[in-house]
Amino acid sequence: MLAKLVMKWSSLGIVDQPAGEQRRIRLTNQSALIGTVSCSSFATGYAIADLRYFIAPFAANVVAVVSLLAALGLSRRGHHTAARIAVLAPVNTAVLAASMVLGGRIGFVYYEILFAAVAFLVFSEKEKGFRYFFAGMSAAFAAIALLVAPPSDRVLSVSAATGTALDVTSALAVIATMCLIVHLFTGDTTRAEDRLAEEHARSEGLLLNILPAPISARLKETRESIADGFAEVTVLFADIVGFTELSQKLTPAELVDMLNRTFSSFDDLAERIGVEKIKTIGDCYMVAAGLPEKHPDHASRVADMALGMRDALERINIEGGYSLRLRIGLHTGPVVAGVIGKRKFIYDLWGDTVNTASRMESSGAPGEIQVTKEVFALLDGAFELESRGTIKVKGKGDMETYLLKSRRAPVAASAPAERHAEV
Repeated sequence: MLAKLVMKWSSLGIVDQPAGEQRRIRLTNQSALIGTVSCSSFATGYAIADLRYFIAPFAANVVAVVSLLAALGLSRRGHHTAARIAVLAPVNTAVLAASMVLGGRIGFVYYEILFAAVAFLVFSEKEKGFRYFFAGMSAAFAAIALLVAPPSDRVLSVSAATGTALDVTSALAVIATMCLIVHLFTGDTTRAEDRLAEEHARSEGLLLNILPAPISARLKETRESIADGFAEVTVLFADIVGFTELSQKLTPAELVDMLNRTFSSFDDLAERIGVEKIKTIGDCYMVAAGLPEKHPDHASRVADMALGMRDALERINIEGGYSLRLRIGLHTGPVVAGVIGKRKFIYDLWGDTVNTASRMESSGAPGEIQVTKEVFALLDGAFELESRGTIKVKGKGDMETYLLKSRRAPVAASAPAERHAEV
């Protein structure tokens, strides 16, 4: 219960500030709480001892308690600089008052070291004038206590044993308080760094979902335009046939769920095979292989991707009771690839190879994977393909195309002939 209350008070005034400012606000509030308990105990001790001798430090500590509680109210209202002043000004004064009455060599002067350190922790870089002011105040009050205040052995109200006890307990209290404040501050810092690391990892993951890993690395290293030419890349376009009709029958949520499950299965397949997803446009899906890193087997990778996509959609059909089919087109050739955009990056491809792959898809038949003769030349032998003959392709004229059917089963190695020993 007390821990929750302390955490609540420590968070007064924290809304949506940056992480560093939140740490300073929290430490200001925590310093106010620590100071309230400390000054209250000192005021009680002076009252019990004898107010005739200790009226000045008693009054200074009472004023300090009032000011420290006011600091919490200021934090709550968002007056954070005023709250920091309300914490440091009275505690410095209370220590000076106690030193002047009890003797400058009493260990209260150690607190000034603590207050100087706190000034640098609670004030931001923009408030560095206050940092130096209060650090200077602490140094000045420490010098006054040591040089102007009477030595403790001349103060009749404090015995030598009492003075020694106060000196030792003050030193220990300052060390303990300093450790506590540093622990609180570094704890917040560690948590902020952990959150920052998580956010960085999340940002890296999002960036890798948008761009290929090598392109992402280059983009972080340079602000120059990223554009590369590749001599041999296999490009795939796929379109879901029947999607428009199905979209009129499903609710928006059902439609998006179906499309998400379909494209997610394609994404998993692309990662497993080692091809690069380029983009989706509506119900169209585009991948390529041979970039941004060159692969000699780019055509076979994309062929496996096409066959796998067809199988994946069939599973989606069975699960959802749909009758969707894919129309897929492949072409191999040179492309230009690069990153475009200022706020929403995209890694895209350009060139006749891309246009031809798109034409292979649009001129194909539902459920079929149509490829050009360039792809056929790279796949023949490892895959089953059948000639579709020469077809007229929009913008390309007559083209010889083929239909990719399946991957051929590997030929088993022949068993060595058994040798018979001569009788």
